[in-house]
Parts: sequence; structure tokens; C-alpha cells
Amino acid sequence: MELRLYNNVTVVTLLLMMGSTGWTQDQPVTQFQMFGHISSSVELEDNQYTSGYSLGEHDFFVQSKLTSRFSFLSETVVGPVNSMGHGNADYKVSIERARLKYEYREWLSFIVGKMHSPVNYWNDVYHHGRLFFPTIDRPQSFGTSIPIHSLGLRLQGQNIGRLNFGYDLVIGNGMSSNDVQDNSLQKSVTAAVHIKPEKRTRISFSVYKDRINDNMVGTHAGHSGPFHYNMGELGWRPVNLSFELYCFSFYRKKGNWEILLETTLNRTSLHKENDPALTVGLEELGKSSNTTAYLYTGRKLGNRNQIYTLLDLTDYEDRDLHIKSNQLSKFGLGWQHEFSPFLKSQIQLERYTGDQNLEVVAPEKWAFRVRIAYCLF
Repeated sequence: MELRLYNNVTVVTLLLMMGSTGWTQDQPVTQFQMFGHISSSVELEDNQYTSGYSLGEHDFFVQSKLTSRFSFLSETVVGPVNSMGHGNADYKVSIERARLKYEYREWLSFIVGKMHSPVNYWNDVYHHGRLFFPTIDRPQSFGTSIPIHSLGLRLQGQNIGRLNFGYDLVIGNGMSSNDVQDNSLQKSVTAAVHIKPEKRTRISFSVYKDRINDNMVGTHAGHSGPFHYNMGELGWRPVNLSFELYCFSFYRKKGNWEILLETTLNRTSLHKENDPALTVGLEELGKSSNTTAYLYTGRKLGNRNQIYTLLDLTDYEDRDLHIKSNQLSKFGLGWQHEFSPFLKSQIQLERYTGDQNLEVVAPEKWAFRVRIAYCLF
């Protein structure tokens, strides 16, 4: 069970549950949690103000220790449709995770089901409960190039040797599939390694490879656009694309300071298996080289307050056949107050800017956001 995700609250809760139920290795222990958040924002763009309140995602989280080696984890989220990449109205129920884990040894575990792809620190550590987010929003790359989910088989090892080496190997349905089926023999592959040379320090690197069939993505991509479903004068074509993603993450917390650095390199190109008639006029585009960078720094002030800064950059080239070209920059300054381990508030001032001449015009705006996040047992 990945107790490290849920700080001391989960540990205390499980200990209380074990003590009250007379838990043994052959007796299941199940924990239920509900996470949610409410937010408000004011934005200034083109000398015009907009504001509003939002009822965010509500996450029903279940984890169960079935035996001494088997455990189960699931997340079912009810959230605004636009936050889950499906439009801009109403709410939708989504099974975000449902995975069964067999821990053979610390250096080898088998996980099967739907899981978060272990491509970087953020996606591997933070789940949908905003209570644990260091900032109000995820990095911008989660709406464009990060394959958030995988449905398949995962081999995992943790805390091996003096450097606490860890690895993950995932073979699963590709980004063009959904939670029910995958009509392609092509599978996505994720290979990730990390070390934890000191307590609260983690350095990781990952490679993700997949084929995007017909230039269309399903529920596992997590992408909310914008995509090249219409290639201008060339028109939209259902071409198959090769998708590669390389990620580097560095996390460290020491004393009152905390830092997280995430960088990605994404390459997209025509797949070798394509109808030649569909690739006419696209041959010269070659491989795109898209980059993103995310830097978070925080400093704790006393026991309940923390100030932080964030820098979030994305850069997608004109030649990319999947994601429309854009160059977006987001700067943020925030303050966090913890009322209790179950209730936290955040205030964030943001500045958006970037290249105005690409396919996705960068917004030139200021934003002020407030969020209340909570956890119910």
C-alpha cells in the first residue's frame, strides 16, 4: 500500500482501524476516503474582468489490504466535464484508478489494472485529492502531452540498495484506447527509474513510447487538447503517429524548504505503418521536439503556513502533427494555510503570457485564485 501519498493521516487511521478490528494478515482492512475542493477566481484579460465560483472534483478513494501481500486501490471521481477533457459543461463520473497489487518482495511487485502512468513525480505521487497538491493546479503539460493513465501490467521495485533505487515497467493499452477495450496489438511502454539518496529526496527519469492511431486519443491520454484534428489547407487525416516522451524529475524537501523540478521532451512523428496517400504533403514535417518545464519552490512559515512560487512553461513546435503549436508561460506566487490535516486553503496570484503568433494564442492575463480543499473519512 502506498502510504507515502497520504502523510500521517492515513497511517494513524490505519493503525486505529487495525487496533479496533483485531487485524491479522488474513483479515482484510479497508479504508474509505472522500476528497474534494471548492474554488473561486478573478481574471483580468484585455481590460475586462471575469469571476466565478467552481465546485471541483470529488474523489471517492478506497484502499484495502486483502492479505499480507495483496492490496487493492481505486479512485472514482465526479468532476466538471471540462476538467476531465470532455467538453465544457455538466459533470461526469470517471474511474481514475482500479488496480490490484501483489507484493512478492520489496524489489518486485506486480500491479494490474488502471493506474497513473509513472512518467514523472507529480503523476506518480499526487492523486486527484487537491488536499495534497502543493499548488492550486497541475502543470500545463497535463493537458497536452502527459499520458496520465495506463491500463495494463506494471512491474515495480522500491527501496533497493543504499540509494533506495526504484523502477517501474508498464505495458498497457495505448493512448488511443479506452477503459473497455483496445482494438490494436500495439501497446504503450513506460520505463521509469528513480533513486532516493536521502530522506525526502527523489531523482527520477522515464521514457514513454506509444502509437497514436488515426491521430485520436482516448481516456488514457488525459489530454484536453488542443489537437490537430484539422490541419488547415491539408485537411484532417487519420494518420498514425509515433509518440515518445522523456521526463526528468527532481524533488527535495529539507528543513522548511521544498522544491520540485519537472522537465519533458516530447517527439511526435509519422508512424512507419501509414497509408501513403494520407501522408502526402506531410513528409517534410519530420519529428517535432516539444519541451515543457515546471518549477515549484515552497518555504514553510511556522506549523501551518507556507509561501510558494511556480514557473510553468510549454513550447510545442509548428511541425507537430498532434498538438497545435503554442508557447505558454505561467508565473505564480501563492500562500497556503493548513487549518488541520483534513482542511487546507490556498491563495494564488498568476501571470500568463507567451507567443501570440502561434496556432494557440497565448493569453495575456492576470488571475487571482482561491481554493479550499478537504478530506472526509
